[in-house]
Amino acid sequence: MNAHIAPQANVLSIQQLSKQYGSRFAVNQATWSATRGQIICLLGHSGCGKTTMLRLIAGLETPSSGSIQLEHNILWNAQQQIPAEDRNIGLVFQDYALFPHLSVLENVMFGLKKLPKQQRQSIAEQALKHVSMHHHLHSYPYTLSGGEQQRVALARALAPKPYVLLMDEPFSNLDHRLRDQIRQSTIDVLKKTATTTIIVTHDPEEALQIADQIILMHQGKIIQIGTPKQLYLQPKTLFAARYFSALNEIPTQRLGHQLTTLFGTVPVSQHLSDTQQPIQCCFRPHQFDVFSEPTKEGLVAKVISSSFMGHTQLLRLQLDTIDTPLLAQVDHQQNFAEQEQVYVSVDLSTCFFYTSDEHINTDNVLTEQTLQV
Repeated sequence: MNAHIAPQANVLSIQQLSKQYGSRFAVNQATWSATRGQIICLLGHSGCGKTTMLRLIAGLETPSSGSIQLEHNILWNAQQQIPAEDRNIGLVFQDYALFPHLSVLENVMFGLKKLPKQQRQSIAEQALKHVSMHHHLHSYPYTLSGGEQQRVALARALAPKPYVLLMDEPFSNLDHRLRDQIRQSTIDVLKKTATTTIIVTHDPEEALQIADQIILMHQGKIIQIGTPKQLYLQPKTLFAARYFSALNEIPTQRLGHQLTTLFGTVPVSQHLSDTQQPIQCCFRPHQFDVFSEPTKEGLVAKVISSSFMGHTQLLRLQLDTIDTPLLAQVDHQQNFAEQEQVYVSVDLSTCFFYTSDEHINTDNVLTEQTLQV
């Protein structure tokens, strides 16, 4: 007999949260939650509201309306407001904000003032061991690399055992190769300590790699919430599809219950059946099939340019039947040359179909007029 598994309780619950500056909403009616040990990425372009959301949770900004609840405690609503220093929420800033006149150990001990000194030191040393920085106990921040400073900031935030850890673009100041390494070691620590973590990032690749759940935002609104696979493979809107990679977009004709494209025909989804707006077919460069020899479904195209990307090759292709060049990502061993004639096709069952009037107006972005086919 299968045992019944109760759903995990939410550690953090955000309900209808808004922050308004005059007539502009930095955060607009946001509702989401995080369970214990979950890593949530707030993702979006600069100015989308993700850092404001983080500051509202931390208590560094005051909401205009809505509620923030931490386990069974209301941190903020119209009737109750808990100040930032009493929320037991950890915060790692983009610049790490280490005190230059304090040693690594003293920096980590700083947030443990209410405890006896010996206990503070013991907890701080343990936190530094977690992030492999115990050997730098008596070093000062200016002697450390960017990656080492990031780990000290993480240890300082984790030492008080916060209910929730908030991280604002924590890896953006690191160079590319070091960023991958430090990011993975950070995620390992967060998973090992089962720390519920909210990470702000504008980098879709980073969010896909580290998040259990992604919250994609635009102009203060939540566009879509889901796992990395859901947002990448099942984007609900054109904005969501575009955010995670380059996107080929081709015209689509609607004839009765069929959608007709350059590459064939598919049935109209029921979610698009009532719209009178033009529809377009979208697909990512890696979904393109490119061949040197003619195929049954293949259309003739010319290679305009070819860029070597390491394990892949990025082609810009021109078809006779469409003005805009299309992008194809193929294995580097296929080795197509510029001006070469090739034959291309795409599996329409893996494509996305959206109404083509969606100009990122988020008043309409959640009407679900879009669907993956």
